[in-house]
Amino acid sequence: MVESKEIKSAEHESPVDRAIRRVKAMMMNWGFAEGCSTIYAVLIASREPLSAEEIGERTNYAYSSTINYLNTLIRMGLVERVRRVRKNLYVANVNFVERIKAEREKVKGYLNQLGTDLEGIKDLEHLREKVEHAIAYLRRVESAVDKGEE
Repeated sequence: MVESKEIKSAEHESPVDRAIRRVKAMMMNWGFAEGCSTIYAVLIASREPLSAEEIGERTNYAYSSTINYLNTLIRMGLVERVRRVRKNLYVANVNFVERIKAEREKVKGYLNQLGTDLEGIKDLEHLREKVEHAIAYLRRVESAVDKGEE
């Protein structure tokens, strides 16, 4: 039996590389581009702020691409730029809970709009029921979270 390169490399990667790979996959799942996901993951795994040059070296991205991705992440509030001794350094804002809450709100908004659009359409009642079930689930999740935060 022949193993693929990906499986072999995943078995031999360091814990830091594994964490970077998983954060990158999570960010891409949330709709972020590969470049932004990679840079964000590298920053999350770093113990200290990194320069754009250091980030570029770790990601194999050109300096100009690295700066463009960093500026995108800064606009999104996921990365902060700090000035130290005539040099810009970058640090990740790590708040997974807020990101998950934002995604939950976005999904709930889509479902509410879809539910409104489906009102009164006889042929799509089955779909309306599924949408209502999903909205009810999200309300229960919010209620449980609110009780847990008290």
